[in-house]
Parts: sequence; structure tokens; C-alpha cells
Amino acid sequence: MKSKKIRVLLILIFILVSILNLCSCNVTMSKTEKEPPLEPVDQKRSEIEHYQNLVAVGGGHMLGLKSDGTVYSWGENKSGECNTQDWTDIVAVSAGDFISAGLKSDGTVVATGINDLGQCETKGWTDIVEVSACVTHILGLKSDGTVVSTGRIVPEKGAGEQTIQIRDEMVKDWKDIKHVIAYANAAIGIKQDTTAIWSNYLSSMPFTNKLETGDFGMDNIIEIKQEGFFWMGLLTDGTVKLKESYNNKTGEAWTDIVDIATGDEHYIGLKSNGRVVSSGSNKDKQCEVNEWKDILAVYGGLYITVGLQEDGTLIFSGDSTKALTENPEEGHVDPKDWDLF
Repeated sequence: MKSKKIRVLLILIFILVSILNLCSCNVTMSKTEKEPPLEPVDQKRSEIEHYQNLVAVGGGHMLGLKSDGTVYSWGENKSGECNTQDWTDIVAVSAGDFISAGLKSDGTVVATGINDLGQCETKGWTDIVEVSACVTHILGLKSDGTVVSTGRIVPEKGAGEQTIQIRDEMVKDWKDIKHVIAYANAAIGIKQDTTAIWSNYLSSMPFTNKLETGDFGMDNIIEIKQEGFFWMGLLTDGTVKLKESYNNKTGEAWTDIVDIATGDEHYIGLKSNGRVVSSGSNKDKQCEVNEWKDILAVYGGLYITVGLQEDGTLIFSGDSTKALTENPEEGHVDPKDWDLF
């Protein structure tokens, strides 16, 4: 009997020691957890390119593209920018203030939202491979490298020559373009040779609409984001160039970057190992992304940062109540519950 009790005691001691060793091992592994290895920038960029147009953040609304080609929408809907419920066969989305655009699998484009200047008039477009929307117009990149634009310019009352009547004038001579970015009153195009050009409509003189064009004077550009007083460029080697006109800041010491995004006063970079870096204003905690991992794409809004995770869900930092409505349309799904794939 005594021998049996000893055996039971020894078994219990063995189990206890095993549990303690397991706990100790887990603690050690947690303490020694390392950053995931970096991957070649060009290879990773190619792998995640599809995900960069699955989510779009406008001024006060968001779009999310589901795997079945339909689109989630959430946020302010004052101009109908969230009326995407009937969209089908969508392969990419874009959003600006009060406007949403969707690229269909057949190369046509649907749009909803502000249309006071014909911003949403994409009905006749064909052979489109990319769209970019902003409050004043939508850009459409065609498969032959040329670009079209929606939007009209209303002549001002008074004397003076009106040099531009349609925003398509901004891009009518563009060719060999592989990526377009729409910005209020402006168009940015990245060419096949990795240089970038811009065209900007200004009303710098009374009653005169003036079109200015130029280039960024840089090579090896694959992405540009512009917001407010700065623009941010991603280069082929995974480094980033930043130009802030209000404080003459001209660089950011980031490397191994495969995707970028901007908010109103902050900027975000996705590293090739799925981690995220940020800089700029953090007054709404929009730059608290250091713990994020396994991210496929990043997106920015006024005061928020959004990351697409490997499971198809989104992660947020910042104050979304300032960028997205607290009173969405009935039946719309909160982005925190989106399941994109």
C-alpha cells in the first residue's frame, strides 16, 4: 500500500515538473521572439500588389472589396458615396472626399457620390485597368498606358479666357503610364520608366483657369501619396522620399518598404516582413502600429491608420470617430467586422 502511494506521488511530481518546464519554455520563447525576416522588396511588392486596392478610405467613409466582387461601404453618405450595394464584379476600389469608384472585371468603371461637376460620369469608359478617385475627378488608366479623367470646370462669371473646360485636358497627352493618383484639382502619373509626372489645375489669376504640368525630378518611383502640404514617394529599392513644403523636410530613413499610405498629418510604411512603421502626428494615436504583424497592405485616413491582415480582416489605430461617421446607414457593416477574403 505504501509502495503504491509512493508511485502515485512520483507520478504527480513528474507531471508538476513537466508543467513547470513547459511554462518556462513558453516564457523563454516569448522573451526571445524575433522580428520576422525581411524579404526581397521587389518580390514582396509583387506578392501583395493585389491587396493594395481592396480597401479605400475617403474623407469620411470607407470601402472594402469582398472576394465575391461586391463592396462593403461605411461612413458618411451625404452625397451617396456609400451607395455601393448594387455593385458586382468589382476588382478594385478607390475613394476620395464624398466619392467612390469601382473598377469592374470587364474594364468598365462604376462611380457614386458627388457629381456636381460630372465627377462620376464614367459610363463610356472601357479598357480601364486602374482607377483613382478624388473630390474633383476620377482618373482612369487604360491598358495602352493612356489616361482619361472625369470632371468639368465651371466657367467663372466675368471677363477672361477659360483655358480649360474639362479635366480630361490634364491628362490628354499622357502615355506610357502604369499608375495614376488623383488629387484635388490634380493628376499624378507614374510612367513605365519609373519617373513621375503631374498636372495641376489652378485658378491663380482672376477668371482664368491655368493648367500647370511638370515632373518630380526623380527616378525609380513606384508609388506616390499626396496629402495636404506633403507628398511621399516609394522607390524601387524600398526606400522612401518625403517632401513637406511647410517645414522643408525632405526625407525619411525607412528601408525595406513595400507599401505606403498617408493621413492628414501622418505617414505609414509597410515593411517586407509584414511589420509597419509610421511617423508624423500621433495626437490621435494613429501612429501606434509597432505591434502590428502579418500585414498585407496599409491605408490612411485623416486621423487613422488601417492595416489589412493575412486573414482578410482589418486592424485600426487612431480615432476613427473623426474620420468615419458614428451614424452609418442602416444595414451597413462596421469595418471592424469586415471579412474581405
